Amino acid sequence: MNVSVGGDANNIFVFPGAVCREGNGLVHCSWNQVEIGPNSDVRIVTGRDGPATPPNKRFEMGRTKRKAWESNVCEFCQRNETQVPRLIPGDDHRPGICSDCVALCNRILEDEA
Repeated sequence: MNVSVGGDANNIFVFPGAVCREGNGLVHCSWNQVEIGPNSDVRIVTGRDGPATPPNKRFEMGRTKRKAWESNVCEFCQRNETQVPRLIPGDDHRPGICSDCVALCNRILEDEA
């Protein structure tokens, strides 16, 4: 299980994810971000109400064997996660973007400076 925290002084979010074993392979799963307050406690506890909710994103680990879900795409170039070097997945609040589009945006910003 991994938990990332991000945001700014007014909006703080927790991003949960996990690597799970399915058969002989590993699958990375991620769930929607959850907004928390500046004084919130974040705890990881065992589930008592049954299995976890299904993830909103998942992919099979191992670059050569990885299979994309349709929702894991770059919102800018429309390529899926197996067609780009790296994909930063989106969620309900942010679009997904690939490393190629990030590099292009950086070049555009450098040219404007």
